[in-house]
Amino acid sequence: MAIIKFKDKKIDVELRDEVDRSVANEIFKFREYRSAESAIESAKLPILDVGAHIGLFSLYVRALNPTVPIIALEPEVNNFKRLEKTIAENQIENIQLECLALSSKSGQGNLIVSNDSQNHRLSFASENVSGQKVEKVKTTSLADYCKKNQIKKIALIKLDIEGGEFELIESWAKDDFNLFESILLEYHNVFGNEHKRLVEILRINGFGVQVFPSQFDRMMGFVFAKRKK
Repeated sequence: MAIIKFKDKKIDVELRDEVDRSVANEIFKFREYRSAESAIESAKLPILDVGAHIGLFSLYVRALNPTVPIIALEPEVNNFKRLEKTIAENQIENIQLECLALSSKSGQGNLIVSNDSQNHRLSFASENVSGQKVEKVKTTSLADYCKKNQIKKIALIKLDIEGGEFELIESWAKDDFNLFESILLEYHNVFGNEHKRLVEILRINGFGVQVFPSQFDRMMGFVFAKRKK
C-alpha cells in the first residue's frame, strides 16, 4: 500500500505496477492537471471522471474539494475492480462508479486491451480489431447518460481515453457542449489526429482554451477549456 501526501492529506492506494505509479506521479507529484485545480476547488455541480482507471483522479478531486459529487466511468473490468477498491479503502463518499465507456453512441463497443492498464481504448468505427485482445464493453453517449441520470449541468469533465477524445468530441452537438463549465482532457496525437482540431472545436463552442504539452511525450499533452462568461 502506497501513501500519497497531497494538500496536507494522506491518501492510501494500492499501486499494482509501474504504470499505476506513473499515473500517480503525473497527478500528485508533477500535478499535470494543475490548470484545473481552481475549477475543481470551486465546483458545486458534478465532476465527471471519464477513463477513471483505478480512481487516482477521483481521489485528487476529493482532496481538492471534499463535497463535490463525482461520477467515475471506467470500462475495463480489472481496472474497475481496482477503482471500486480504491474508493472503498479511502472511504470516499458522494461518488458514483460505473463500468462503462463514454462514446459517440450508446450500446456496445470493442475495448482494445493493451499490455498495460493505462492504454486501453475503444476501437474506431472502421477499425479492424482482428488479432488484438478485445473486450466487449457497454457504451453510452453523453446525451443518453445525462438524460438517464437527470444531469442538467456538469462543472468539469475529465477525459483520458487514449485517442478516443477526437471521435467523442467531434460527435457532440451544441447541447452537449452546453452541459459543461469546464473540460479537461489528455490529448493523444495518434492515428492522424492533431489536438489543434480539438482546440478549434472547443473555441467554436464558447470555451477559452489552454494547451499544455506533456513534458514526457511530445505526442501527448493536456487541454483545459473553460466556458467564457
